[in-house]
Amino acid sequence: MEEIIIKKDEMTSKERMSAFSKGLEIDRIPCMPHMGESMAPLIGITIDEYYHSADKMADLEEFLFNKLGHDSVGINTTLRGVGEALGSKLVFPKNNISYVGEPILKDIKDVDNLDVINPFKDGKIPICLEALSKVVDRLSKVVNVGFNLAGPLSAASAVIGTDKLLRAMIKNPDKLHTLLDIVTQCNMKIIEAASNLGVGFSMSDPVSSTSLLSIKQYKEFSMPYEKKCVDKVKETTGGGMGIHICGKSKEIWDLVAETGITSISIDNIEDVKDAKDILGNKICISGNVKPVETIKNGTIEEIMNEAKSCIKKGYGSPKGYILRTGCQIPTGTKVENIEALMNAARIYGRYPIDISKL
Repeated sequence: MEEIIIKKDEMTSKERMSAFSKGLEIDRIPCMPHMGESMAPLIGITIDEYYHSADKMADLEEFLFNKLGHDSVGINTTLRGVGEALGSKLVFPKNNISYVGEPILKDIKDVDNLDVINPFKDGKIPICLEALSKVVDRLSKVVNVGFNLAGPLSAASAVIGTDKLLRAMIKNPDKLHTLLDIVTQCNMKIIEAASNLGVGFSMSDPVSSTSLLSIKQYKEFSMPYEKKCVDKVKETTGGGMGIHICGKSKEIWDLVAETGITSISIDNIEDVKDAKDILGNKICISGNVKPVETIKNGTIEEIMNEAKSCIKKGYGSPKGYILRTGCQIPTGTKVENIEALMNAARIYGRYPIDISKL
């Protein structure tokens, strides 16, 4: 690969995203790799240690930002955070992502026994809120800080299990709606608890993927509850809310936009050009370099080339385009590979971009 000079950023991440949101001139295309707890070993701690310490959560965000200079930092309650707060038992492997060992609900008919959580007392939500406050204190002057929640349907899967949740759509839809209302209220309590910190909000909602749901099921069991979360953020902070959906989602993009979401991050299984064509006039789009095949296992040249392809497809989207990975970057990825993604934004995403030369 020929040697290319990487020019330094001319704006802070906060300055860049403020101008980007207003449609003003910026120095380069924004770049936000999906990272989080899977990066914990990069600072010499286990993922298990990360989950149980607000200081370590904040330390990781600070390390990653100082190393990479990406355009958003923050804390994630995880897809299982509300489930744990409601009573599900999680398993915390030493160096892998947590998972649900025993859902609190064995039968959807028992849903009426659940109560809405207290975000300052239940599960590890208080640790996440403490970590979020620390990240704000340390970094918010130079980069936007975000708080990511599980979308209601994904949160519900950590309460009863995905298989039983999907069966309930057919056999016990009324009880499932009760569960979805409860987890949505939990999300709204979390939003209220964090709203005074001046952070942005987003949702991760893999269970809403059309890899699992029909369009009809999304419209009935996910869309109304996502909208309630979006509305709560707008009511509480005046800001918008983003969403990431793993897997296939193209068939529901128009419906997702109708929830009032302001940005969407798409999985690498989908195409950035399609997202630009379908959603570009409605919301900001982001994606979608392959996190495993390319970022973890690829060469620097392969990372650069795929990032360049994404920029070429997404640049000029009317509501904005952000370079991202298609999903969370896995544990074991070399930090140099993530740096390569950031450098691709600095090389090929430097404004003004001439896509004919990409």
